[in-house]
Amino acid sequence: MRKAKQNKTMSIDLSDYSIIKEGEAEILMHAKNEVFYNKTQVNNRDISIAVLRTFISKRKQEHEAKLSKRTKAAKKVSEEDSSEPLAEEAPTESDMHEEKSNGECAVLEERSLDEPRCISEEPVGVMEEKGQGQLKPPRVLEALSASGLRALRYAREVEGVGQVVALDNDKVSVEACRRNIKFNGSVASSKVDSQLADARVYMLTHPKEFDVVDLDPYGSPSVFLDSAVQCVADGGMLMCTATDMAVLCGGNGEACYSKYGSYPLRGKYCHEMALRILLASIESHANRYKRYIVPVLSVQMDFYVRVFVRIYTSASAMKSTPLKLSYVYQCTSCDSFHLQPIGRTVSKNNSVRYLPGFGPVVPQECSNCGKKFNMGGPIWSAPIHDQEWVTSILADVKSMKDRYPAYNRISAVLTTISEELPDVPLFLSLHNLCATLKCTSPSAVIFRSAVLNAGYRISGTHVNPLGMKSDAPMDVIWDIMRCWVKNHPVKAQQPDQSGSVILAKEPVLQVS
Repeated sequence: MRKAKQNKTMSIDLSDYSIIKEGEAEILMHAKNEVFYNKTQVNNRDISIAVLRTFISKRKQEHEAKLSKRTKAAKKVSEEDSSEPLAEEAPTESDMHEEKSNGECAVLEERSLDEPRCISEEPVGVMEEKGQGQLKPPRVLEALSASGLRALRYAREVEGVGQVVALDNDKVSVEACRRNIKFNGSVASSKVDSQLADARVYMLTHPKEFDVVDLDPYGSPSVFLDSAVQCVADGGMLMCTATDMAVLCGGNGEACYSKYGSYPLRGKYCHEMALRILLASIESHANRYKRYIVPVLSVQMDFYVRVFVRIYTSASAMKSTPLKLSYVYQCTSCDSFHLQPIGRTVSKNNSVRYLPGFGPVVPQECSNCGKKFNMGGPIWSAPIHDQEWVTSILADVKSMKDRYPAYNRISAVLTTISEELPDVPLFLSLHNLCATLKCTSPSAVIFRSAVLNAGYRISGTHVNPLGMKSDAPMDVIWDIMRCWVKNHPVKAQQPDQSGSVILAKEPVLQVS
């Protein structure tokens, strides 16, 4: 019966379908357009392939470093005490302990505690074979696959990828996906497995089994995050997209709070805040299982945000989560904003104490214009990219120009990200500052040089071409603008307007 079914699938009338080619994968699109295919997501798929390639090479490097460390430790022990026959095995145990503490690869011992599985079952991709220290090819889960195009591109274009499981909860989509797998030949058929399942249930029943989990839902990923953070193996990667930008950017603050646990603000920086709210939400879900995240790349493009984070298990490292989260105070009248960290640490001798953050960071009224503050967050205020990864990803993309259909767009975005200040959350808009003061705008070059001359750092941001990231405090920024207005006077305004209040003060800092 199965054979007959296969023949039936293969003897499809191709006149009902149009062939869509993207990268090296081809899919059959029915004339009725029953299965969702999003052409504009080519940027998203290309950047994901670039990150996956870098992840595979970094994972290999980490594994080799760990093996050489283990070999050195074994040699040292055997030299110290050659009389003891068990000496060589000692470092492996200490290494296991170390791996657990810093959350690198999951160890076989840990698996036996967490996941009671039958021994004959095939070992998971991330696990190393005992004694051989062999690294298995990474297993990838595409949780919401639709036509399966993304899974097919991973299988056909990324060298060294293992099994790719493509899930969908819709029968028509799974049929379309299976048809596309067969249409793409033997490589796709051997690597890609399409299954009809609810992604949440599947991820919960396969804990720590996938090295890469890709979530690209239609709308909000919030309902999938809890099971996704449990499904990723230690040191594995979660790729997550959110397309509900109206909610994340402050259009529906109460909806954002119920989905992500953070309140958004409608500043010029709202798209970056959306990225940081999503990261804070993923971290919150991971913390429930003694896990934590390390973001490697966070992108806002087109109509969505996309984050790439690595997930590790460590109860001790998890304690520093409050240090990475902050509330945001945004002035209702001028562009001043201030961050209120949730936690802080105090080091004494060799011990570290975790304490609540000092506050409040702002008075009741804005010190620049005298108006009230809105409060949003908590947001992820630690770096949202790993600059070393960004450099590697960019180098990889440039070395294979012809293999990325959206090369121009993704290389431009990655280049801008590589030039961003990593440790400065959110940004200012030069045009908004000038709108508050009702003055002509200085060129970006003049403004940047003024900030640099004042002894601070400044960069652009990939989120907004007019955005400026700087570690200069708001007082310094307004002093720069006051000095600019002195040379380029403005018309007199109402004395109660925020621009007038700001300009009424003399600049403390004389800016060049």
